[in-house]
Formats: sequence, C-alpha cells, structure tokens
Amino acid sequence: MEKPLIIMSSVTNAMRGKELLRKYGIYSEIERVPKNKLRQGCGYGLYVRNNIDEAEGLLRQNGIKVSGRTEGRV
Repeated sequence: MEKPLIIMSSVTNAMRGKELLRKYGIYSEIERVPKNKLRQGCGYGLYVRNNIDEAEGLLRQNGIKVSGRTEGRV
C-alpha cells in the first residue's frame, strides 16, 4: 500500500527535515519515492504518519526545500 510522502529536493534535505520534525514532536521516516510518482526531486521523501500538512509547512518555513507530495494511502 502506498504511503503519502513529502518529496524532498535532496537526500540531505530529507535528513535535515527528519531532524527538524523530530524537534517539533512529529514522527517521520525517510522513504524512497516510487519511480512512477517522481516528477522532480531526488527520489527520497519523508513519510509523516500524522499532520502531513503541518509537517510540510514547518519544512518550508525553515528553509528546507520541498519538491512536492505524493498522495497515497496507508
């Protein structure tokens, strides 16, 4: 089953993003983005179990480049 992912611009930004979200108490995992879902970005994204909109906003507010999102189901 596909997971919704925040697609990152680089694996480095995915790692930075995971750490930032952890500081805000938001659990995330770095995942490979399925090739059929990758339009742009590095091929890595962050899976956020809850509050994906809040997580994406925090990433953008803190200067971490986000390339987009996949809409999947967990």
